[in-house]
Amino acid sequence: MTSDVVRPHLEELRLRAFKSYRRTVLPLSPFTVLHGPSGAGKSNALDALAVLSRLAIGEPVGHSLDGGGSGPLADAVRGGSAGCVPYGEQGFVLGCTVRTGGGPVRLDVAVGTTEGVRIVRERLVDDEGPLLDTGEQDVGRGRINVTWHNDSRQGDIRAPFPSDTLLTAQLPLRVAGSSTGERRVLAAAEQVLTALREVFTADPVPRLMRGWTNADPRARLTGSAANISAVLARMQGECRHRYGRLVGALRAAAPHPLTGLGVEHRSVDRRRTPQVLAAFDEGDAGRTTVDRASDGMLRYLAFAAVLLTGADVLDVDPASEVPWERRLLTVATEDLGAGLARPQTAQLLSLAGEMGGSGHARVLAALQDADCARSAAGATLVACGRDARTGRSVLDPESARVPEQLPRSGAGGARLMRET
Repeated sequence: MTSDVVRPHLEELRLRAFKSYRRTVLPLSPFTVLHGPSGAGKSNALDALAVLSRLAIGEPVGHSLDGGGSGPLADAVRGGSAGCVPYGEQGFVLGCTVRTGGGPVRLDVAVGTTEGVRIVRERLVDDEGPLLDTGEQDVGRGRINVTWHNDSRQGDIRAPFPSDTLLTAQLPLRVAGSSTGERRVLAAAEQVLTALREVFTADPVPRLMRGWTNADPRARLTGSAANISAVLARMQGECRHRYGRLVGALRAAAPHPLTGLGVEHRSVDRRRTPQVLAAFDEGDAGRTTVDRASDGMLRYLAFAAVLLTGADVLDVDPASEVPWERRLLTVATEDLGAGLARPQTAQLLSLAGEMGGSGHARVLAALQDADCARSAAGATLVACGRDARTGRSVLDPESARVPEQLPRSGAGGARLMRET
């Protein structure tokens, strides 16, 4: 998929003070492979991306991170809000850069967790200068002063905002857009929110994929892929082309002849609620339903389904008011090679590279062994490890074109909370 329109997309993730990271930058290309041993911090980087995506939905910060909502917010981010805070600190600090048709837009946000989960600092900046900044807080009333750009004679505008929600997400409801400057603020905010809300993290859990699920013509695949059977039934009926490509990807990975991918049906309870269960068709060997399939093949099935679908079939909360041709999905895959042989991992990486190169989606894949990724077309490799002295996670991009890391500093997270 190609277009002259620059669809807003993430090109950099800044982990200034988050879990095991301090002042670290993760560059994001159309196809990024983050590799390193277990415990290095790969999952923490993916969590950071998930946190920003959740905040962009515009729900209260605590609710967004600790779960209890619907859709992408049903479950807590790994560790909840408290688990995002680096050891010994009082909050966490994250940022990102979104590439837009008008140039890069930077969002940086600091979240405090000691007196309720709240925004304590936020900045939105483009190439022309600051668009949004924050000032004094009224913790008791849950308010924070916000200043946004306005090029009219009255100058920049200042007003108190609720501090329990990402401020950039509140701008469309608070800024009138009556001047050129305000319209610039709104355009930048819209594009940042659009890019962040189009993030989907895939972390399939085979034991949750094995059960019968209620048939649902609007089923959206969850991050755990627990409802994979319902989603496959939907794909089978709605999009034969995508379904056919999925079957082709499974055939390439299966160690035995695979003739197709089917869905079994049954009805339960007095209301005869229809349920479905996916199955691998294996020719003369019969049919293997997902409750009897191997963990590796289930994970492969889930990852391939994610890469070959779009935001309309994934459990994301996209900016639906923005036309689809101006949106671009970002897929983050957790431990891509787990339970798979190297050739099977290479097949998934090849598919991810194809999706990234075609503009269908941008992909951030995390895995332990990067050897098979080095031959994947279009892959930008980033090594993840731990500093032997501090124990902090460090990233080492294997590409000369990536942005520089932020300057090193001995300052702790508390200082970052003030400076960001």
